[in-house]
Amino acid sequence: MNTAPAFAYDDVFYPARPLPQTHPDRLATQARIFGMNPAPVARCRVLELGCGDGGNLIPMAMAFPESRFVGIDLAEKAVTTAVEAAAALGVENVAFQRQDIMEAGKDLGQFDYVIAHGVYSWVPPAVRDRILAIAAETLTPHGVAYVSYNTYPGCHLRHTVREMMRFHIRDVMDSREKMARARHLVEFLIQAHAGPSKEQAFMREELAQVQMHGDSSLFHDDLADINVPVYFREFVAHAARHRLQYLGEANVFQMHDRMYEPAVRETLHALTGDDVILKEQYLDFMSDRRFRQTLLCRDDVVLDRTPPPAIARQFHLASQAKPVSPHPDVTSSSVVEQFRGMKGAAMATDHPLAKTAILLLGQRWPELLSFDELFQAARRRLADAPGVGAAGHDADALAEIMLATYYAGLVEFHSHPPRFCVEPGPRPVASPLVRFQVQSDSVVTNLRHTTVDIEDTMGRHLIGLLDGTRDRKELLAEMRRFAGVKAAGGEVKIEPEGLDKKLRELGRLALLVA
Repeated sequence: MNTAPAFAYDDVFYPARPLPQTHPDRLATQARIFGMNPAPVARCRVLELGCGDGGNLIPMAMAFPESRFVGIDLAEKAVTTAVEAAAALGVENVAFQRQDIMEAGKDLGQFDYVIAHGVYSWVPPAVRDRILAIAAETLTPHGVAYVSYNTYPGCHLRHTVREMMRFHIRDVMDSREKMARARHLVEFLIQAHAGPSKEQAFMREELAQVQMHGDSSLFHDDLADINVPVYFREFVAHAARHRLQYLGEANVFQMHDRMYEPAVRETLHALTGDDVILKEQYLDFMSDRRFRQTLLCRDDVVLDRTPPPAIARQFHLASQAKPVSPHPDVTSSSVVEQFRGMKGAAMATDHPLAKTAILLLGQRWPELLSFDELFQAARRRLADAPGVGAAGHDADALAEIMLATYYAGLVEFHSHPPRFCVEPGPRPVASPLVRFQVQSDSVVTNLRHTTVDIEDTMGRHLIGLLDGTRDRKELLAEMRRFAGVKAAGGEVKIEPEGLDKKLRELGRLALLVA
């Protein structure tokens, strides 16, 4: 993140984490679905404004050695940490610069993807304007910019709590004392709002969310000198002044109204018609949205807001979806089965091939299958099922339903599937980045560009051993030796079956490369 003053980030460090919603694969996928021709992810140029300590860019650079990455941040400690980490990992296709966004210009070059996460709402108006100006100046013709920001109406209540905390610490100068006093106030206010009224319940819920914030989030988000939400239409109008247009949201399911009842959807359409921007603004009203992760592109790009279902065939698919029924009937075309995924994503269908495909994806998670691989695998499962008929061979119908599951947030689409090994090999190899990270942190970045918390010491030690030089026998001996030391010489039982189970767990977490 990059907000003024920079020394605040040196005083209270804000560790950067991988942001899957900013990954070039996610941005390219969205662009392709809406008719754009974005740069191939394996050979692209990425700029991150407010890159912090490189926790988002370095994993990308390691995954795509033929791409080029540039990160800019004003916080000296963060940039130094990023440079040192990249050097330790031998990553040469990423560059970090300590620079004020106001001073960054066209000399940066051209980029296919521009990222500004956690910056726009936390900087003065001139810097907000410069963020969009940089995107306009540096984006390639079919480039995509990602900008996150706080929004109204959802931030109204959040700002009520923020104003109370900032009033409470108005005379405090020390950063740690600010956080301690703010937390004390939140605890007091939760007790004060213990009553039965709806207003008190709303306030308790908001205060409880603040209470869960870590120090870095509390200090830099809620207690920051600048935290300015905007209405969606205001942001889009600001982007338009820089000849940038609204492409979509990084999480595409947030653009759709499928979770609402038909009568609600009909009223929404009556209010907004075919006006995409107006619809998005009303969706914010309906969901009380407080944060957006918006994608922009140049305003001379012609977008296709109603992509054909066949576009689903271009992608690799993955899903954590599970059937609601313990014994789903995937062969009958008269039985509707429901599937649920992460963050409330849900889908119901009676189509045998689609039911089989979603079930397959859930069983094979985190593996990715191309559309053709998924189609053929689902057909094979249905080959011997009685009465399936032509429904088991309809690729067009499957593509249409898969696109709907993507819009619902139940199935992921990938333009460039991440590479990892689910089943550990004879001499297992963990990601070099993960082996580096476990030396100092339990939270690591997997090969899906998400975080994984390796809570147990034994698990972290095992990861450190997975450099490809040890087979199962050698790993077992090393783990028994380590466990014996940890147990102060006591007997520790680590069996081959337990080691294999742990290795498979690491594979399912997308931490292994071989």
